[in-house]
Amino acid sequence: MEIRVLGCFGGELPGFRHCCLKIDERLLLDAGAITPVLNLSEQKKIHYILVTHTHLDHIKDIPFLAANLIKEKSFRRPVHIISTAPVIGLIKTHLFNDALWPDFSALPTTEWPILKFVEIQPEVDVALGNYLIRAIPVNHPVPAVGYFIKQGNTAIIYTGDTGPSDQIWEVANQRPELQALLIETSFPNKLSEVAQKSGHLTPRLLKEELLKLNRTDLTILLAHMKPQYLPLLRKEIKRIPYPRISLLRQGARYYF
Repeated sequence: MEIRVLGCFGGELPGFRHCCLKIDERLLLDAGAITPVLNLSEQKKIHYILVTHTHLDHIKDIPFLAANLIKEKSFRRPVHIISTAPVIGLIKTHLFNDALWPDFSALPTTEWPILKFVEIQPEVDVALGNYLIRAIPVNHPVPAVGYFIKQGNTAIIYTGDTGPSDQIWEVANQRPELQALLIETSFPNKLSEVAQKSGHLTPRLLKEELLKLNRTDLTILLAHMKPQYLPLLRKEIKRIPYPRISLLRQGARYYF
């Protein structure tokens, strides 16, 4: 399993892109940095986008991807936008509503749409091509899930945006094939109140969350850092006593 980090930050400044991870060639986790990074040939290979929640930084490039693909006469299959029913409902109601953006689930025709919205049940394993996925509810102000993704004998968990939660850790403790946990850490410790009110983590909160993990063999990769606090976040994360923990590197590729 190859993870290419198209973006991994919780804010956008020059050189810092919103969260979007590409798994191999066909699968994306969130959609904050598709079209500024992938060329058209790479965009045409995308089959699935797993959306964690509807905040704009996690879905903003789905409209631009659709607009690019509708111009390609050779493109004859939809990109599947996958999440739980509340998340899909909000995307359809508030984004692809023919007011804010055209409804690409009916364009160019209802028979051959560019986008197909797919609802999945939380906490149920779903086969997706050669992947097995599971949506795991997390703690955020809007309906939100993380994802367990398994390919062969390898698996990862991506939390998306989350405050302190329990179900992610229960799954992590129960799945021996799990190799990596990609979890957000948005704000430095001094902004703990802001983090908790907005459903995010700080290094101190992450340290407390890691006490729920009954294993020390995972690679912990951190995402959604606010760029303006990056130097302080790096210092505070170094104090977390877990064997393998580091910040995701934008543009890097990880193999599991």
